[in-house]
Amino acid sequence: MGLSPRDSPIKNNKMTSGTDLNRKLFNMKILVIGDVTSPAGIEHLKRNLWKFREENKIDFCVVNGENASFITGISPELAEILLRAGADCITGGNHTLRNRKAYTYLDDTAEILRPVNFGDGAPGRGYTILDALGYRILVINALGRVHIDPVLDSPFNFIDRVLRDEAGNYDFSILDFHAEATGEKLAVGYAYDGKINVIFGTHTHVQTADGRILPTGTGYITDVGMCGESDGILGMDADTVVLRMRSNLPHSFKTASGKCHADGVIFTLDTSSGRVTDVTPIGF
Repeated sequence: MGLSPRDSPIKNNKMTSGTDLNRKLFNMKILVIGDVTSPAGIEHLKRNLWKFREENKIDFCVVNGENASFITGISPELAEILLRAGADCITGGNHTLRNRKAYTYLDDTAEILRPVNFGDGAPGRGYTILDALGYRILVINALGRVHIDPVLDSPFNFIDRVLRDEAGNYDFSILDFHAEATGEKLAVGYAYDGKINVIFGTHTHVQTADGRILPTGTGYITDVGMCGESDGILGMDADTVVLRMRSNLPHSFKTASGKCHADGVIFTLDTSSGRVTDVTPIGF
């Protein structure tokens, strides 16, 4: 799948066959971080992510980077910074394909995703399989259809196809469902309870208070939040957002001010049973 190693003190993305008899059963800690909203958010993770990983014994990390270039997708340069900063996988969303300069990078780099329901003809890939301490981790990225642009084909059909086509090729699975409507996110959570180990929502930039373990053992949260400047509205300058809403006229967005902050969630996965045993929202 064309994996390329990154500078890192603790991670190794070498693919495994899944037959390593020396793999230990343990509680795997999976960190997910919400939408990076600006280059300043990238710099925040560059300074702090590896330290947080080491302090919290994180085994695998997924970062949503679809707004890293500030509403215009993500550039190859910023993606590389994120991967070197401690992200094992970068997921995307509705803005990911706005940056045409990233298309070749998306095609060539297995650690970065765009939503799977853009279809096979779009640049890049909608899922990947990476290694975490000898376990094969399937990461899927999908886009919702309610109150979001563009409106793509049903994510259920694409997720079903990935799970069917890759059956037997992975040990555990993670889904970043990038969507606006909370009900749609919950529907996906319950639809794949027991079929996908970790399901988290992105896009709305506000961390929800509903982190939970679903009935069949899937770890779930509706939205993990964002990573970016804190004094604003969803990472954007508050005065500009209010002006756009009052006037109904177009005004260029500006990044928010204030100290950067990263929202995320740690999912603890029992590798013997495949069930998530703990869902802990975090911030740093």
